[in-house]
Amino acid sequence: MVDDTGKVLSKLESPTDAPSGYANGLARMIDMLRRTSQDAGVEISGIGIGSTGVVYPGSGAFGDVDLLPGWQGNNPVQDLAREFKVAVALENDADASALGEAGWGAGKLKSRLIYVTVGTGIGGGIILDGQLYRGVDMAHPEISHHVIDPSGPDCSCGYRGCWESLATGPRWPYGLARMRREIGAPRKT
Repeated sequence: MVDDTGKVLSKLESPTDAPSGYANGLARMIDMLRRTSQDAGVEISGIGIGSTGVVYPGSGAFGDVDLLPGWQGNNPVQDLAREFKVAVALENDADASALGEAGWGAGKLKSRLIYVTVGTGIGGGIILDGQLYRGVDMAHPEISHHVIDPSGPDCSCGYRGCWESLATGPRWPYGLARMRREIGAPRKT
């Protein structure tokens, strides 16, 4: 829960538990929103959702998100708006992060920025002339699925050697986790 300046008033975290299905995920989102509202002592005035993968901000629905099998077509925007009677927005998590950085972070008052996130995948959000850039057909630009090495490892997008398959976090046998195991982690002194 944040205020209008972006100050965090209350925070909860929970694993997604995607295999338990969308209905379970939605119920947990509702519970967490109610709890953070109560903890912060404020009413919910709007809800923003940042989600991995392909999402459709215009309709509020999930696309074919490989980390959320079976959630495709479900619409958390409609479901949460109905539950809380407030405006709800859905963005790809990297795009949402870029918007947050542009609104309250190091990108505040900047007309252009690129936000890159590295975790179980690689994502990026782009702000141009103060606006979120959407790619072809208003889609998220998916900067991590540019082929770097055509002979590289398979990627979840169906190609080989994408930036994500070469450099991502723990999800792939290649990438940062494997490199850390192979070269050894730096020792703390």
